[in-house]
Amino acid sequence: MADARAVLRIGEVSRRTGVAVPTLRAWERRYGLLSPARTEGGHRLYSEDDITRVRGMQRLLDQGWSAAAAAREVLREPATVTTLRPVEGTGEASGDLVARLESAIDTFDGASTDAAMDDVFARFDVPRALDAVILPVLRRVGDGWQEDPRVIAREHFATNTLRPRLQRLLRSPARADARSCLAAAPEGEDHDLGVLASAVVAADAGWRVHYLGARMPTAAMERSAMVLEPDIVLIGSTFRSHAQQFLAESPSFGRSAVVLGGPGFVPGDAAAIPGAVVHEGPIAGLADTLERALAIRRGVLG
Repeated sequence: MADARAVLRIGEVSRRTGVAVPTLRAWERRYGLLSPARTEGGHRLYSEDDITRVRGMQRLLDQGWSAAAAAREVLREPATVTTLRPVEGTGEASGDLVARLESAIDTFDGASTDAAMDDVFARFDVPRALDAVILPVLRRVGDGWQEDPRVIAREHFATNTLRPRLQRLLRSPARADARSCLAAAPEGEDHDLGVLASAVVAADAGWRVHYLGARMPTAAMERSAMVLEPDIVLIGSTFRSHAQQFLAESPSFGRSAVVLGGPGFVPGDAAAIPGAVVHEGPIAGLADTLERALAIRRGVLG
Protein backbone atom coordinates (compact mmCIF):
# COMPACT_ATOMS: atom_id res chain seq x y z
CA MET A 1 0.00 0.00 0.00
CA ALA A 2 1.37 3.41 -0.93
CA ASP A 3 2.33 5.81 1.87
CA ALA A 4 -0.07 8.74 2.17
CA ARG A 5 2.93 10.95 2.99
CA ALA A 6 4.43 10.38 -0.45
CA VAL A 7 5.68 13.73 -1.75
CA LEU A 8 8.99 12.92 -3.46
CA ARG A 9 9.62 12.72 -7.18
CA ILE A 10 11.83 9.88 -8.37
CA GLY A 11 14.65 12.32 -9.18
CA GLU A 12 14.75 13.34 -5.52
CA VAL A 13 14.83 9.69 -4.44
CA SER A 14 17.76 9.20 -6.82
CA ARG A 15 19.59 12.26 -5.50
CA ARG A 16 19.21 11.25 -1.86
CA THR A 17 20.16 7.60 -2.31
CA GLY A 18 22.71 7.82 -5.12
CA VAL A 19 20.84 5.17 -7.14
CA ALA A 20 20.23 6.00 -10.79
CA VAL A 21 16.63 6.63 -11.88
CA PRO A 22 16.60 3.70 -14.38
CA THR A 23 17.75 1.36 -11.58
CA LEU A 24 15.04 2.63 -9.22
CA ARG A 25 12.41 2.05 -11.88
CA ALA A 26 13.74 -1.45 -12.51
CA TRP A 27 13.57 -2.26 -8.78
CA GLU A 28 10.03 -0.95 -8.64
CA ARG A 29 8.92 -2.85 -11.73
CA ARG A 30 10.70 -6.13 -11.10
CA TYR A 31 10.67 -6.45 -7.30
CA GLY A 32 8.00 -4.06 -6.05
CA LEU A 33 10.62 -2.42 -3.84
CA LEU A 34 9.08 1.04 -4.22
CA SER A 35 5.43 1.75 -3.56
CA PRO A 36 4.54 5.14 -5.05
CA ALA A 37 1.32 7.07 -4.73
CA ARG A 38 -0.11 8.71 -7.83
CA THR A 39 -1.29 12.25 -8.29
CA GLU A 40 -4.49 13.04 -10.16
CA GLY A 41 -2.29 13.70 -13.18
CA GLY A 42 -0.79 10.22 -12.95
CA HIS A 43 2.64 11.24 -11.62
CA ARG A 44 4.37 8.90 -9.15
CA LEU A 45 5.27 10.26 -5.73
CA TYR A 46 7.50 8.45 -3.24
CA SER A 47 7.81 8.50 0.53
CA GLU A 48 10.52 8.28 3.19
CA ASP A 49 9.63 4.59 3.51
CA ASP A 50 10.69 4.14 -0.12
CA ILE A 51 13.99 5.89 0.68
CA THR A 52 14.51 3.52 3.63
CA ARG A 53 13.87 0.45 1.45
CA VAL A 54 16.28 1.66 -1.23
CA ARG A 55 19.01 2.21 1.36
CA GLY A 56 18.34 -1.22 2.83
CA MET A 57 18.67 -2.68 -0.65
CA GLN A 58 22.00 -0.90 -1.10
CA ARG A 59 23.37 -2.25 2.19
CA LEU A 60 22.53 -5.84 1.24
CA LEU A 61 23.98 -5.44 -2.25
CA ASP A 62 27.21 -4.14 -0.69
CA GLN A 63 27.30 -7.35 1.38
CA GLY A 64 27.14 -9.45 -1.79
CA TRP A 65 23.43 -10.32 -2.00
CA SER A 66 21.80 -10.67 -5.41
CA ALA A 67 19.28 -7.96 -6.27
CA ALA A 68 16.31 -10.34 -6.16
CA ALA A 69 17.28 -11.77 -2.77
CA ALA A 70 18.04 -8.31 -1.35
CA ALA A 71 14.65 -6.98 -2.44
CA ARG A 72 12.82 -9.92 -0.89
CA GLU A 73 14.69 -9.43 2.37
CA VAL A 74 13.99 -5.70 2.47
CA LEU A 75 10.31 -6.43 1.86
CA ARG A 76 10.54 -9.04 4.66
CA GLU A 77 9.62 -11.99 2.50
CA PRO A 78 11.36 -15.36 2.98
CA ALA A 79 14.35 -15.60 0.68
CA THR A 80 17.25 -17.87 -0.03
CA VAL A 81 20.21 -15.56 -0.28
CA THR A 82 22.64 -16.13 -3.14
CA THR A 83 25.99 -14.53 -2.32
CA LEU A 84 28.04 -13.31 -5.25
CA ARG A 85 31.64 -14.52 -5.02
CA PRO A 86 34.12 -11.62 -5.36
CA VAL A 87 36.80 -11.82 -8.02
CA GLU A 88 40.16 -12.50 -6.37
CA GLY A 89 42.14 -9.33 -5.90
CA THR A 90 39.29 -6.93 -6.66
CA GLY A 91 36.71 -7.45 -3.92
CA GLU A 92 33.99 -7.16 -6.57
CA ALA A 93 31.48 -9.60 -8.03
CA SER A 94 32.25 -8.84 -11.67
CA GLY A 95 33.59 -12.33 -12.42
CA ASP A 96 30.43 -14.08 -11.24
CA LEU A 97 28.25 -11.56 -13.03
CA VAL A 98 30.13 -12.14 -16.29
CA ALA A 99 29.60 -15.89 -15.86
CA ARG A 100 25.90 -15.47 -15.05
CA LEU A 101 25.22 -13.15 -17.97
CA GLU A 102 27.18 -15.29 -20.41
CA SER A 103 25.40 -18.45 -19.21
CA ALA A 104 21.99 -16.81 -19.63
CA ILE A 105 22.89 -15.75 -23.17
CA ASP A 106 24.28 -19.20 -23.99
CA THR A 107 20.94 -20.78 -23.03
CA PHE A 108 18.81 -18.05 -24.67
CA ASP A 109 17.21 -17.36 -21.27
CA GLY A 110 15.70 -13.88 -21.46
CA ALA A 111 14.47 -13.79 -17.86
CA SER A 112 17.87 -14.81 -16.47
CA THR A 113 19.58 -12.29 -18.75
CA ASP A 114 17.34 -9.51 -17.40
CA ALA A 115 17.96 -10.62 -13.80
CA ALA A 116 21.72 -10.65 -14.36
CA MET A 117 21.56 -7.17 -15.88
CA ASP A 118 19.56 -5.96 -12.87
CA ASP A 119 22.33 -7.20 -10.59
CA VAL A 120 25.04 -5.65 -12.78
CA PHE A 121 23.52 -2.17 -12.59
CA ALA A 122 22.69 -2.62 -8.90
CA ARG A 123 26.30 -3.43 -8.04
CA PHE A 124 28.20 -1.02 -10.31
CA ASP A 125 27.82 2.47 -11.70
CA VAL A 126 27.18 2.64 -15.45
CA PRO A 127 30.78 2.96 -16.73
CA ARG A 128 32.03 0.17 -14.44
CA ALA A 129 29.10 -2.09 -15.35
CA LEU A 130 29.99 -1.71 -19.02
CA ASP A 131 33.76 -2.11 -18.59
CA ALA A 132 33.70 -4.97 -16.08
CA VAL A 133 30.75 -7.07 -17.25
CA ILE A 134 28.68 -6.12 -20.29
CA LEU A 135 31.37 -5.32 -22.86
CA PRO A 136 33.54 -8.35 -21.93
CA VAL A 137 30.50 -10.60 -22.40
CA LEU A 138 29.71 -9.03 -25.78
CA ARG A 139 33.32 -9.47 -26.88
CA ARG A 140 33.23 -13.15 -25.93
CA VAL A 141 29.97 -13.65 -27.77
CA GLY A 142 31.40 -11.90 -30.82
CA ASP A 143 34.58 -13.97 -30.72
CA GLY A 144 32.51 -17.14 -30.52
CA TRP A 145 30.65 -16.15 -33.68
CA GLN A 146 33.92 -15.54 -35.54
CA GLU A 147 35.20 -18.98 -34.48
CA ASP A 148 31.96 -20.81 -35.31
CA PRO A 149 29.38 -19.06 -37.56
CA ARG A 150 26.76 -21.57 -36.41
CA VAL A 151 26.43 -19.71 -33.11
CA ILE A 152 25.44 -16.43 -34.78
CA ALA A 153 21.99 -16.87 -33.22
CA ARG A 154 23.59 -16.35 -29.80
CA GLU A 155 25.07 -13.04 -30.92
CA HIS A 156 21.70 -11.89 -32.25
CA PHE A 157 19.99 -12.93 -29.00
CA ALA A 158 22.55 -11.02 -26.93
CA THR A 159 22.25 -7.92 -29.10
CA ASN A 160 18.45 -7.89 -29.13
CA THR A 161 18.23 -8.55 -25.39
CA LEU A 162 20.85 -6.07 -24.17
CA ARG A 163 20.12 -3.23 -26.61
CA PRO A 164 16.77 -2.20 -25.00
CA ARG A 165 18.41 -2.10 -21.56
CA LEU A 166 21.11 0.25 -22.82
CA GLN A 167 18.67 2.39 -24.78
CA ARG A 168 16.57 2.93 -21.66
CA LEU A 169 19.61 4.43 -19.96
CA LEU A 170 19.71 7.11 -22.65
CA ARG A 171 16.31 8.37 -21.52
CA SER A 172 17.48 9.74 -18.18
CA PRO A 173 16.38 13.38 -18.10
CA ALA A 174 19.21 15.86 -18.71
CA ARG A 175 19.41 19.33 -17.24
CA ALA A 176 18.09 22.16 -19.37
CA ASP A 177 21.61 23.55 -19.72
CA ALA A 178 23.23 20.16 -20.40
CA ARG A 179 25.76 19.89 -23.21
CA SER A 180 24.70 17.75 -26.15
CA CYS A 181 26.24 14.81 -27.95
CA LEU A 182 25.30 13.31 -31.32
CA ALA A 183 26.29 9.62 -31.54
CA ALA A 184 26.26 7.21 -34.47
CA ALA A 185 28.03 4.34 -36.23
CA PRO A 186 29.13 4.99 -39.83
CA GLU A 187 27.64 3.57 -42.99
CA GLY A 188 28.19 -0.17 -43.35
CA GLU A 189 28.61 -0.62 -39.59
CA ASP A 190 25.97 -3.04 -38.31
CA HIS A 191 27.58 -3.50 -34.89
CA ASP A 192 26.67 -0.37 -32.94
CA LEU A 193 26.51 -1.66 -29.36
CA GLY A 194 29.93 -0.17 -28.70
CA VAL A 195 28.89 3.35 -29.68
CA LEU A 196 25.55 2.83 -27.92
CA ALA A 197 27.45 1.94 -24.74
CA SER A 198 29.57 5.08 -25.21
CA ALA A 199 26.42 7.16 -25.62
CA VAL A 200 25.11 5.66 -22.37
CA VAL A 201 28.30 6.72 -20.56
CA ALA A 202 27.87 10.25 -21.94
CA ALA A 203 24.25 10.33 -20.75
CA ASP A 204 25.34 9.07 -17.33
CA ALA A 205 27.84 11.94 -17.19
CA GLY A 206 25.00 14.42 -17.73
CA TRP A 207 25.13 14.94 -21.49
CA ARG A 208 21.96 15.19 -23.58
CA VAL A 209 22.43 12.44 -26.17
CA HIS A 210 20.95 12.26 -29.68
CA TYR A 211 21.51 8.66 -30.73
CA LEU A 212 21.26 7.94 -34.47
CA GLY A 213 22.30 4.27 -34.40
CA ALA A 214 24.01 2.02 -36.93
CA ARG A 215 24.70 2.33 -40.68
CA MET A 216 24.42 6.11 -40.70
CA PRO A 217 25.50 7.79 -43.95
CA THR A 218 28.03 10.54 -43.45
CA ALA A 219 25.79 13.08 -45.17
CA ALA A 220 22.99 12.25 -42.72
CA MET A 221 25.35 12.77 -39.76
CA GLU A 222 26.48 16.10 -41.17
CA ARG A 223 22.89 17.22 -41.71
CA SER A 224 21.92 16.19 -38.19
CA ALA A 225 24.90 18.06 -36.76
CA MET A 226 23.91 21.17 -38.71
CA VAL A 227 20.35 21.03 -37.35
CA LEU A 228 21.09 19.99 -33.75
CA GLU A 229 24.40 21.87 -33.30
CA PRO A 230 25.73 19.38 -30.74
CA ASP A 231 28.77 20.18 -28.64
CA ILE A 232 30.28 16.84 -29.64
CA VAL A 233 29.82 14.29 -32.43
CA LEU A 234 30.72 10.77 -31.26
CA ILE A 235 31.44 8.17 -33.96
CA GLY A 236 32.05 4.51 -33.14
CA SER A 237 33.27 1.80 -35.51
CA THR A 238 34.08 -1.86 -34.97
CA PHE A 239 35.68 -2.57 -38.34
CA ARG A 240 38.67 -0.75 -39.80
CA SER A 241 37.25 -0.73 -43.33
CA HIS A 242 34.14 1.16 -42.22
CA ALA A 243 36.20 3.68 -40.27
CA GLN A 244 38.45 4.27 -43.28
CA GLN A 245 35.48 4.72 -45.59
CA PHE A 246 33.99 7.27 -43.20
CA LEU A 247 37.24 9.24 -42.96
CA ALA A 248 37.74 9.13 -46.75
CA GLU A 249 34.59 11.22 -47.13
CA SER A 250 36.26 14.09 -45.24
CA PRO A 251 33.29 14.63 -42.89
CA SER A 252 32.66 18.10 -41.53
CA PHE A 253 30.59 18.83 -38.43
CA GLY A 254 30.78 22.59 -38.18
CA ARG A 255 31.72 23.87 -34.73
CA SER A 256 31.13 20.51 -33.02
CA ALA A 257 34.03 18.65 -31.43
CA VAL A 258 34.56 15.11 -32.74
CA VAL A 259 35.41 11.94 -30.80
CA LEU A 260 36.22 8.72 -32.65
CA GLY A 261 36.14 5.39 -30.85
CA GLY A 262 36.00 1.64 -31.17
CA PRO A 263 38.42 -0.94 -32.63
CA GLY A 264 37.92 0.46 -36.15
CA PHE A 265 39.71 3.73 -35.38
CA VAL A 266 43.43 4.13 -34.63
CA PRO A 267 45.17 7.09 -32.93
CA GLY A 268 46.44 8.53 -36.21
CA ASP A 269 42.88 8.98 -37.46
CA ALA A 270 42.50 12.12 -35.35
CA ALA A 271 44.52 14.01 -37.97
CA ALA A 272 41.85 13.35 -40.62
CA ILE A 273 39.32 15.69 -38.94
CA PRO A 274 40.51 19.04 -37.53
CA GLY A 275 40.43 18.96 -33.75
CA ALA A 276 39.22 15.35 -33.53
CA VAL A 277 40.19 13.03 -30.67
CA VAL A 278 40.41 9.23 -30.70
CA HIS A 279 39.26 7.64 -27.44
CA GLU A 280 41.54 4.89 -26.20
CA GLY A 281 41.28 2.64 -23.17
CA PRO A 282 38.34 1.69 -20.94
CA ILE A 283 34.96 3.21 -21.63
CA ALA A 284 34.95 4.61 -18.10
CA GLY A 285 37.47 7.19 -19.34
CA LEU A 286 35.18 8.46 -22.09
CA ALA A 287 33.82 11.34 -20.02
CA ASP A 288 37.37 12.72 -19.73
CA THR A 289 37.90 12.24 -23.48
CA LEU A 290 34.76 14.28 -24.19
CA GLU A 291 36.07 17.12 -22.05
CA ARG A 292 39.46 16.94 -23.78
CA ALA A 293 37.79 17.06 -27.20
CA LEU A 294 35.88 20.19 -26.22
CA ALA A 295 39.05 21.88 -25.04
CA ILE A 296 40.89 20.97 -28.26
CA ARG A 297 38.01 22.18 -30.40
CA ARG A 298 37.92 25.51 -28.59
CA GLY A 299 41.61 25.88 -29.37
CA VAL A 300 41.06 25.10 -33.06
CA LEU A 301 38.21 27.59 -33.34
CA GLY A 302 40.07 30.21 -31.37
